[in-house]
Amino acid sequence: MQLYVIDWSFQSNEDQLFATNEFCQYLNEGKLNESIDGFELQCIAHTPQNGSGVIVCKVANVSTLFRIFNMWRKNFNISFNFRPALTNDELASSNFENPFWDKK
Repeated sequence: MQLYVIDWSFQSNEDQLFATNEFCQYLNEGKLNESIDGFELQCIAHTPQNGSGVIVCKVANVSTLFRIFNMWRKNFNISFNFRPALTNDELASSNFENPFWDKK
C-alpha cells in the first residue's frame, strides 16, 4: 500500500458550508469508519479558516482515491492534490540502499 498526502481546498465559502454539513453527517453516522478495500485512512486535518485541509491515507491503487473523492469533487467543487509520500522507515531505507545502477 502506498502512503498519500492529499491537500484539498474549496472554491467558495458556500461550497465549504455545504460540504462541512455533509461531512459532519457522514462522521456522525460512522460512515468515515467504514472499511473500504484498498484504502486505510490515517488522519484528516481541517483548516476551516481558509477552506482547506489535509488527508493522510494508504491506498493499494491511486484509482481508489479518485473513486472515493470523486463525489466530493463533483458535489462540492473541492480541489484535491494527491501526493505519494514515504514513511520514516521507507525514507531511511531508501537513503542507504545502493543505487540501481551501482554494481557493488
